[in-house]
Amino acid sequence: MAAPSDRHRFERVDWSAVDATGRTVTPERTILAVGLLVVAALWLYDRYVAHVYLVADWAVTPVDWAVMAGLVVLTAYGVVPAVGNREATLRVASAIRDRPVLVAALCFLGGLFVVGTVLPLVLGRPDLNFGYAYQPPLGFAADAGWSPNCAGEIRQGAGIQRYCEGSLQAPLGTNGRGQLVGSLLVSGARVATYVVVFALAFVVPLATAVGVTAGFRGGRLDDVLRTYVDVQLCIPAIFLYFVGYMYVGASLALLLATFGLLSWGPVARLVRSEVLQRREDGYVVVARSLGASDWYVARRHVLPNVTNTLVPAVVHLVALLIVAEAGVAFLGFSDVELYSWGSTIAEGLSPDRGTAHQVWWVSTVPAVALAATVVSLKLVGDGLRDVLDPRGEH
Repeated sequence: MAAPSDRHRFERVDWSAVDATGRTVTPERTILAVGLLVVAALWLYDRYVAHVYLVADWAVTPVDWAVMAGLVVLTAYGVVPAVGNREATLRVASAIRDRPVLVAALCFLGGLFVVGTVLPLVLGRPDLNFGYAYQPPLGFAADAGWSPNCAGEIRQGAGIQRYCEGSLQAPLGTNGRGQLVGSLLVSGARVATYVVVFALAFVVPLATAVGVTAGFRGGRLDDVLRTYVDVQLCIPAIFLYFVGYMYVGASLALLLATFGLLSWGPVARLVRSEVLQRREDGYVVVARSLGASDWYVARRHVLPNVTNTLVPAVVHLVALLIVAEAGVAFLGFSDVELYSWGSTIAEGLSPDRGTAHQVWWVSTVPAVALAATVVSLKLVGDGLRDVLDPRGEH
């Protein structure tokens, strides 16, 4: 006997999340409006009255304003729904706890977020101290000739060879300018955090909206959106960034705008493909027969059921943007005052020190941090795909 077709099967949808009241004022919209108004008011004060110092001597830059707006968006449509729908949140948390690898990856990324947002405000910019250049990490030793001074103990080697021992003064060592590698690691985490927030708050919603609209509405609108995505994908983001670099100089805002706004096409394509398969499923047909609007059906029933495609694609996009930022910084085309992981890696491989392996810690520490971040994102994408997919069994 042939297996029954599952084309019009009912998917497991969280019907309790459906807002039957049709309210215009919701907690999400309220938080979004109030948060954006506060950010806008601070920006206007900063621009026309006096410079805003939010914490200590933190002088807010244009990219900081964009990231603050992004945090408002993520709070309104990420944190608030999670708090409001406690039952679903607890169910997801329980499913996450059953996956130790996913828990470890989420803890690492959560720690990265805290380090990237809080510690730079506490530690400030990495200080220059040329007298203590190339100090080795704690537990290691390096040729004492690399630095005018040694923060740790001097150990006598064979003949006239002398070695500088690592110390607690520089647990992860220092670079050629005497800056603590730990401080550079924190500054790089700040840049990575900015990339993640910008991508999740602005790039992902845009890609998702285009993909859902194109797949659900179809017709001429689908043709127009697909054509636009095809044209956009033909424009190399790195080329556009270099054009902007020639006229406005290096800035993280320029990098986020060019790479972020030109890299969402593949996500939109994947979402559209999934929506095309889901728009004729049984739960969608029933919702339409009950008089639900296209917008309501797409938002409440179709979008939750494309998470198995959307979540991994989003995580891949975020990882791609982090690697792209590090790559541009490695090539020397980023803002030198941001101390990206890429620029720190490049400094450790600088040929003016002869062989890079003798000062291996300068490039190795940020390289490990970058690799761990990308791997954690990959693990989170795969894990959340299974946890959040409404069609899966937790």
